[in-house]
Amino acid sequence: MKAALNPLTRACREAALLLAGAGILASSPAFAQGSGGLEEVVVTAQHREQNLQDIPISVTAIGAQDLNEAQIFGASEIAFRVPGMSYAEFAPGQSLISMRGINSADDGAGMDNSVVMFLDGVYIGRLANINFEMFDLERIEVLRGPQGTLFGRNAIGGAINVTTAKPTDELTAKVDLSAGNEGMLRYQGLVSGPITDNLSGKLTYSHREHDGYVDNVVLNKDQQDEDTDSFRGQLLWTTDNSSWLLSADYMEDDREDMGRVPIANGAADPEPVATWERLAGDFGKVAAPADGDSYREASGVSLQGDIEFDSGTFTTITAMRDAETDWAMASIGAPFGGGSIEVIDDIVEDIETFTQEFRWTSSLDGSFNYVAGLFYLVEETDRQEQFVVAAPAGPGGSYINVGNEFAIQENETTSYAAYIQGDWDFAEDWTLTVGARYTYDEKETKSESVNCANPGAEVYPECDGQGSSLGIINQNFIGDAEDDWNDFSPKASLQWRQNDDVMWFATIAKGFKSGGFGGAPGIPEQAEVALDEETAWNYEIGMKGDFFDNSLRLNVTGFYTDYEDLQVVRFGPTADAPDFGQFVTKNIGEAEIIGLEAELFWYPTENFYLSATYAYLDTEVDDLIFDAAGGPIDVSGSDLRQAPENSGSLTAGYSWPLNNGSEINLRGDVIYSDEQINDFVDQRTVIEEYTLLNLRAAWRSSDENWEFAVWGKNLTEEEYIQHSYVIGPGVIGTWGAPRTYGATVTWQM
Repeated sequence: MKAALNPLTRACREAALLLAGAGILASSPAFAQGSGGLEEVVVTAQHREQNLQDIPISVTAIGAQDLNEAQIFGASEIAFRVPGMSYAEFAPGQSLISMRGINSADDGAGMDNSVVMFLDGVYIGRLANINFEMFDLERIEVLRGPQGTLFGRNAIGGAINVTTAKPTDELTAKVDLSAGNEGMLRYQGLVSGPITDNLSGKLTYSHREHDGYVDNVVLNKDQQDEDTDSFRGQLLWTTDNSSWLLSADYMEDDREDMGRVPIANGAADPEPVATWERLAGDFGKVAAPADGDSYREASGVSLQGDIEFDSGTFTTITAMRDAETDWAMASIGAPFGGGSIEVIDDIVEDIETFTQEFRWTSSLDGSFNYVAGLFYLVEETDRQEQFVVAAPAGPGGSYINVGNEFAIQENETTSYAAYIQGDWDFAEDWTLTVGARYTYDEKETKSESVNCANPGAEVYPECDGQGSSLGIINQNFIGDAEDDWNDFSPKASLQWRQNDDVMWFATIAKGFKSGGFGGAPGIPEQAEVALDEETAWNYEIGMKGDFFDNSLRLNVTGFYTDYEDLQVVRFGPTADAPDFGQFVTKNIGEAEIIGLEAELFWYPTENFYLSATYAYLDTEVDDLIFDAAGGPIDVSGSDLRQAPENSGSLTAGYSWPLNNGSEINLRGDVIYSDEQINDFVDQRTVIEEYTLLNLRAAWRSSDENWEFAVWGKNLTEEEYIQHSYVIGPGVIGTWGAPRTYGATVTWQM
């Protein structure tokens, strides 16, 4: 980072480069650029239906039509279209979502996520519990930066707010069928309509599958496939002054191994890359001698009631969610030491969550309105992770365990919170927003860690006949611990409406994430001594504007974030485990983030549009020392992980009306991500920059009941690694998706 300027000064100066240009546009005379025009984007990020351009929040909204046309089915596709967001997947149910360089890589039972999801207002924190079924959604809102004064559960990095389409009072139906290369098959259906005068319902089903994108040449089978079924049902009951929504969803996800590949050699094995090159040696090919799989279930039920009064609306949301994950996957992607041994990472996890939120949203006639709420959470997580030394036992990837070590964690998190945020229109063009949140979190955890090579371990069934290990777990122990954290998080924002089309804002907000207990502890201290809480002060200045007769929209935000005690996890060789490695979770002294985000929408004509997103990130950690195999390493000055300096997307669309009233729609997307690191100590984990090209062409009937589309993703066949990590044998990666293409037929009424 440049030392000549104060970081906040730098953020303001760099943001001003785009903001100044926006000011020139705002003061220029408006002129028509064709009859095309921008539609108002309605969001509920502040629990009111508001124009996205009127709220002082850095938020990206993706509507139902864009979700369909861009073929968005999960967090990875969302990240491609949200400035400052990135996504990687270690395994199904163990994804890494980063917002402005902030993420949570420790998935231990006693840890929380920095970026969280809300499904129709219901908090979903544990990643295994996220069901990204997109078929019946109304929109997705991605809020960047600390979120706490408007949501039941605080989110220090950002929040993904998913809103489903509610049951309709007229009969509607929709069916979607897709097929493509790589064995891709997708069929989805929805029916919604009235049951009685006051009761309506909706049922949704979705099935997605494709063959493996990765070819395991040793086992002669495809891996990194998909086989997912999702259901959602809703009942909506309305009265003169209230509405009650009962929702239930279920997802089942069954997959083969992810198919990992070594990309750099390590001290424990100088040959994995050469072994892979000899056996496989090409994009999308792996050489693991042992097979793995993944099975995941996620379900939830919620009841939301909205009761209207003269002065506001009272909302209650009661929810229960459950998730079960059982997966075992090869960790190296090639025989260990050039022989026939693999290391299997085996995880079984069960999560049960109960939440209750009460919220009051005022509707006063004067210049002041507010939102206030109370939140309660109990989450129980049981997790067992085994590190199995596997030797082949026959054809097809079957294996026997010749070594093992495991960690069992049981954690219960209890959280209480109160929040309030008020908006005061103190002058004709000015609004002051002030909010605050108080959070109290308590965690009780029990840990049991066992190395099967240690004396006395033979009494454990997991160690039967397995007398060796990798040394990830140093000691056999049982430990109990508990701790609590509390925090007061304020927020203030000032808005100025330059005219009817341009709004400026400046925001200061504090974010908070409670401490916790790291996953797979190798020594008692790691299990019994809690990490400190994580705090962040975020400073933003931004502009949202519509120009040239409502044909061009430009939203720009510059920000500076000062993090204290950022929680980070690393797996890699240490002095205690020099061969294969162990987990180390600790607090960074601090991290500084300077960034710039921009979103552009332009309709130069009625039938043609362009949209673009861009994010710039300058990140730096300080006072971060890791215990590595050769001794302590000071990585201060490093970038944050999953924080590409530059990233963005460009979309072009054209609508071609036909004489019979039908329409042809063409769309192209270019997605770019700069290089990024995935490990502080071993920065050979760098993921190189990549560019993806997606195209789609569709015909829509004149009554809009039928649509036929052909599409392709990664059409330039970009070969890239989407995630990487460090273990003793070296740096291991997972392949990004190859070129895919297909056709979709949709019918709706």
